[in-house]
Amino acid sequence: MEDESAWVIKKDCSGVDTDSVKSFCFDSDSVALRIARMLPYALIILGSTVGNILVAFVVFRSRPMRKAINFFIVNMAMSDLLITLVYMPRVIGILLRGYEWLSEGIAGLVFCKLVYFIHETAVSVTIFSAICISGERFLAVVRPLKTLANGTKAARYLIALTWMISSLLRIPILIANKIGEHCGKVYCSLSLDEVFWPGSSVLYHKFNLIGMYATPMGVMIALYSATIFSLKRRSRPGNRVTTENTQATEMNRKVSRMVLVVTTAFILCWILYFIIAVLMSYDVKISCNILYLRLLFAHSNCALTPVLYALFSENYQREFRNLFWACLCLRRPRRRARTSERLGINERAWTVETMTECQL
Repeated sequence: MEDESAWVIKKDCSGVDTDSVKSFCFDSDSVALRIARMLPYALIILGSTVGNILVAFVVFRSRPMRKAINFFIVNMAMSDLLITLVYMPRVIGILLRGYEWLSEGIAGLVFCKLVYFIHETAVSVTIFSAICISGERFLAVVRPLKTLANGTKAARYLIALTWMISSLLRIPILIANKIGEHCGKVYCSLSLDEVFWPGSSVLYHKFNLIGMYATPMGVMIALYSATIFSLKRRSRPGNRVTTENTQATEMNRKVSRMVLVVTTAFILCWILYFIIAVLMSYDVKISCNILYLRLLFAHSNCALTPVLYALFSENYQREFRNLFWACLCLRRPRRRARTSERLGINERAWTVETMTECQL
């Protein structure tokens, strides 16, 4: 959206540029249209916040869930949560007041740089986490013993690496994002061509599209294809099959299916975001509705991903269900505990009875 703000700087105060006369997006929307655009975002913010916190909570709450793939999933959940809490409020502000930046001076400049830097860093972390997940699935099928031995330790290093690389790749935003006054209003915009050299904006967004979207998607598709091929080869008639191998293959197939669905959802949700960024760097005029849908589709992925875990993963279904029943029983054990003490009932027997009742 910082590139969209730059469109304002190129216009005179009457809204006229060299190509056309066009009122700037979201400035003159009706109240009904503003509400209609904000409601989906309100649902996304709520769903993403609750869903991603729950994903992280159930992984660290349950020891069997503390595996390499789930650590990568938590890493993705935290990056999505960061997008939700840091950048989506900015989108709400744009839908309410247009692209005007609401703070000036040093504080305004710091927030201008940090908000967009954090957003783009978190998007990159999500992409790198998806690559790590697809790689983990491939190794879990092809070299399961080595994955079990070293997976968790390696996952921690890779997670740290995703944040380090993502932050380094987004340094241009820290340098080139700036605030400026135009027609009595303050705007935050990404000024790559001014800060670096002419054409650097096009180069930066082409790198994002090819290096941070198309190439990672190609790598993930290749890894998933190899994983699926390996799973099918194991299930062919004539291969030596034991009960343990059958169970492991079926488990890997289910997990791989879930990860494939999550990855496909990410590709579909974010494709418009990266393509339009390149088009805007060429000063291609994009309609306001498309600009809105660009962010809506991309950010909806933050709320959609936890739902997909619940739908396609038996482990997450079980942990979410256990957490739900634990929350329902949170108050009842305390009242029963006081009664038990007065009646002299054995505490361990009461605990077993209460837990059985809660699980039912």
